Amino acid sequence: MPPSPHPRTSFATAIITIGAAASAFGLLSAGCGGSSGGHVTQLGSTATHSSQQTGALAFSHCMRSHRLPSYPDPNSSGELVKETPEQLGVSSSQFLTARNACVHLLPGGGQPTRAELQQSWSDFLTFARCMRRHGVPNWPDPTRYPQHPERPTFELEPLGIDLNSPQINTRIHECEPLLHGNNPQHLGEGGS
Repeated sequence: MPPSPHPRTSFATAIITIGAAASAFGLLSAGCGGSSGGHVTQLGSTATHSSQQTGALAFSHCMRSHRLPSYPDPNSSGELVKETPEQLGVSSSQFLTARNACVHLLPGGGQPTRAELQQSWSDFLTFARCMRRHGVPNWPDPTRYPQHPERPTFELEPLGIDLNSPQINTRIHECEPLLHGNNPQHLGEGGS
């Protein structure tokens, strides 16, 4: 289930789950992912290879049955290619509705593994450093998302960072690849 929007952020789009499916996604993660396709998420490491493949395939079929006809099948390793709503030609809300209906099919219910969470924290920190190097000196390090403290988020509103600013958006697009498709706050989508 995607978390509700962070009360201290001013952007319009909802934060979605950082996870294997959205990360796979979320982000996840899902979830939607970042703006570039081709990123691959390995599903939960506690599941067997066979159950990963079966769950990922069932998830893909479910997503297509929920009005996302171009949602791809997983690769032969049971990995889902992260696709953004834009790449699939659907709205974020349509993607989230389908994901919420299908996430139960993934191993672990689509929840991120410990390793995936650690990677998210590392990616978010690297992204923050990139933003500062690219002319946004007040970009914060990631902090804990209150509803899911194991997950990172950026608290931007208290710092007055306007995500709709063309300059900020340019910097986000320069650094976004460092998130490896894990862009739960949809950074760079508001003013692009």
